[in-house]
Amino acid sequence: SGEVFKQPGISRWPALDKEKRSKIIAKSSEISKLFGGRPYTDNVPHTEEIIDALFPGDPLLCCGASSSDFETRPRSDWRGELAKLQLIVPSPMSAKFGLTKSGKKSQHTLSNTGPRRFLVIEQDCGSFDEQAVILAHLAKRAPLALVVHSGGKSLHGWFFCEGQSEDSLRQFMNVAVSIGADHHTWPPLQFVRMPDGLRDGGVRQVIHYFNPEVLK
Repeated sequence: SGEVFKQPGISRWPALDKEKRSKIIAKSSEISKLFGGRPYTDNVPHTEEIIDALFPGDPLLCCGASSSDFETRPRSDWRGELAKLQLIVPSPMSAKFGLTKSGKKSQHTLSNTGPRRFLVIEQDCGSFDEQAVILAHLAKRAPLALVVHSGGKSLHGWFFCEGQSEDSLRQFMNVAVSIGADHHTWPPLQFVRMPDGLRDGGVRQVIHYFNPEVLK
């Protein structure tokens, strides 16, 4: 099984600033206007091409059908399978196996998660349009590469962060949490929704926005 990550000694996350969130949302427009394009809703999964762009070369990726059914493999070994999966770690892995904090060997641990490539921002509150406005607001601070529908009640914003210090990323996450983001996507090994993958029940996790120009 994977590792449930709790970072020791971390300071508390900021409280939700409802007034600030409301002011940002009040300046909003609809999702289509914000992101300037239609989502990938042609019923053909774009997972493979998107993952190729997000993770060039042949890095190790940890992907799964669920948080208890996953593997870490080279990207090339996943080809043709990703559109059926619902979860992925949003950064390459450094090794196929690592050790959990309890010393158990696993393919999904903090110790075998490589340097961050993306920081994913998710919100559990607000309509999709409201969540999109918050992501667009955060995109003024950091490069937004991708927005994925969770297949449920949230949008996942993938912010490109390779090479950034943990301190600067923590400051960005603090801002995000203060305007409604969920801090549970902060740990580097946290699973997020596979772009254009399949959620339980066969619901596709549609891509609403993709900007490969911010990727390096």
